[in-house]
Amino acid sequence: MIARRAARLALVAVARLALVTAARLALVAAARLALVTAARLALVAAALLAGARPARASSGEQTASLSWVRLGGAEACIAARALAQAVEARLGRAALVSAARAELTIEGRIEPGGSGGWRAVLAVVDADGAVLGTREIATASPRCRAIDDELALAIALMIDPSAKLSPGAPPPPAAPASPAAPTSLAAPTSPATPARPAASAPQVIVQRVLIPASPPAPSPPWRVEIGAGPLFGLGLLPSPGVAAALRARLTPPRFWSFEVGGAVWLPDETTTGAASTRFTLGEGFVSACPVSLGSETRLAACVGVRLGALRAGGLGFRVDRSDERLTAGGTLDARLTRRLVGPLTVGGGLGLIVPFVRDTFYYTDAQGQDREIFRMAPLAGTADVLIGVEFP
Repeated sequence: MIARRAARLALVAVARLALVTAARLALVAAARLALVTAARLALVAAALLAGARPARASSGEQTASLSWVRLGGAEACIAARALAQAVEARLGRAALVSAARAELTIEGRIEPGGSGGWRAVLAVVDADGAVLGTREIATASPRCRAIDDELALAIALMIDPSAKLSPGAPPPPAAPASPAAPTSLAAPTSPATPARPAASAPQVIVQRVLIPASPPAPSPPWRVEIGAGPLFGLGLLPSPGVAAALRARLTPPRFWSFEVGGAVWLPDETTTGAASTRFTLGEGFVSACPVSLGSETRLAACVGVRLGALRAGGLGFRVDRSDERLTAGGTLDARLTRRLVGPLTVGGGLGLIVPFVRDTFYYTDAQGQDREIFRMAPLAGTADVLIGVEFP
């Protein structure tokens, strides 16, 4: 009986010891598995954080992204890819990355200049969108590629003002990475990360480059033309008439031309039986020419007014009398002028005259009846040929 109890007690003791040992082993295994899992998660997190950081060269050099726009009329200027290659050649390293990984952004545009030439504007922006500085480059050259080197130099200085700007220089060697510490089941650790050099504040050089441009072209001067010659008319006198005409034209820059002048008609005589009447006419005019085409050969259309005096004198009547009346009318002229040699010009024109005043000249015959001698036509015409000079 005693032996049986002793055997039971021994079995119970052995079972308890086995259970305690198994529990301890399970706890140790669980702890080791948790430590290994935590170490692996730490390594993954470190890799993700390293990939999310902005790209920076192993030597601590600054990186940037480039945004380049060619505005209307500047399509033939340097393209973004060629400009980026020129900048990296200046810096001697690969300094341009995507905007998501860059510490600075260089924003630039190029466009035709207001008075010829080309104008480029550069701005450097930090990661928060604040503008750190701007620079403008202009040239009067008709070739927009004339400022390619200045653009590449300016952008390179914005990215790294302290860099040695030696085109084609190889990039500096990368520093060797520190080996990761070995891990163990008992005490897993994350790999050692090399110390990052302290980031210096970005330095921006803002410089305005002014390239002398040619002076603007002077405005055209006033032009004065004076001409004289014969004038032929129909409808102003009883018979077709001839006059000596003088005409001057004044042309201001970028505005209509104006003409002034006058004519003195040769006397015209009409006979009525044994009596005769002699007519003389003198007049002046002023016109505006809103249409003027050509330079050496000019075609102009002018409108204006004419004012004059028509005098009639009788000879051989029972009572000889003289009378003078005012004449007025509107004019429409078409003129063609050609410059020959130096200031010498030759020209001619055709005109229409609509009289505003048409007085009737008459005499009284022996029976007491009024007989009309002359009344100006409702529509008269003129033609002239002029020789003149023009200045300048």
